[in-house]
Amino acid sequence: MKALVLEKKLDLSLRDYKIEERLGLNDVKIKIDTVGICGSDVHYYEYGKIGNFIVREPMILGHEASGIVIEIGKEVKNLQIGDRVCVEPGIPNKNSKAYKMGMYNIDQEIKFWATPPVHGCLRLEVVMPSEFTFKLPDNVTFAEGAMIEPLAVGLQAVSKARIKPGFIGLVIGCGPIGLVTALSALAGGCSKVYIADILAEKIKIC
Repeated sequence: MKALVLEKKLDLSLRDYKIEERLGLNDVKIKIDTVGICGSDVHYYEYGKIGNFIVREPMILGHEASGIVIEIGKEVKNLQIGDRVCVEPGIPNKNSKAYKMGMYNIDQEIKFWATPPVHGCLRLEVVMPSEFTFKLPDNVTFAEGAMIEPLAVGLQAVSKARIKPGFIGLVIGCGPIGLVTALSALAGGCSKVYIADILAEKIKIC
């Protein structure tokens, strides 16, 4: 299928890419509509790696996605064909301690889209566990749906900070995640939020 493939550092191709994905009993197949471009996608493009995660062979980018369910597994109960959805791009090991504690995001075996060697979702279709696929309300657009994953980062940070009405917040870094964290802090009750960055052009956006 057509996909945006990072061939190697500084080398992108929009081309057919064969990828085998089987629809399991609890899986859904999604026709992708909108995908956000994360800082990690840009970093992999510019440097070919993030820490120990190195692009050693062609990899499909993208992990912030929304789309339409076009096929469902026989045991899927929470979704139907035609549902507009967004996804959690990290799929944990259900037998892990982190998953069983409700903290699957820190599972050491998590398979995260567009992190070598796992392909991302900048392609026509993906297969995803229904448990990590979420129906969008009618008033939420596909573009907004694709932004739910990064927004969740900000909401999680605010939740862990245990903000109370009247608190004053400080966010270091005003890239996309910093901005959604600042917005989440304001929504969570902060009377003021200060945001800082070493790049003047990012400060101007704020």
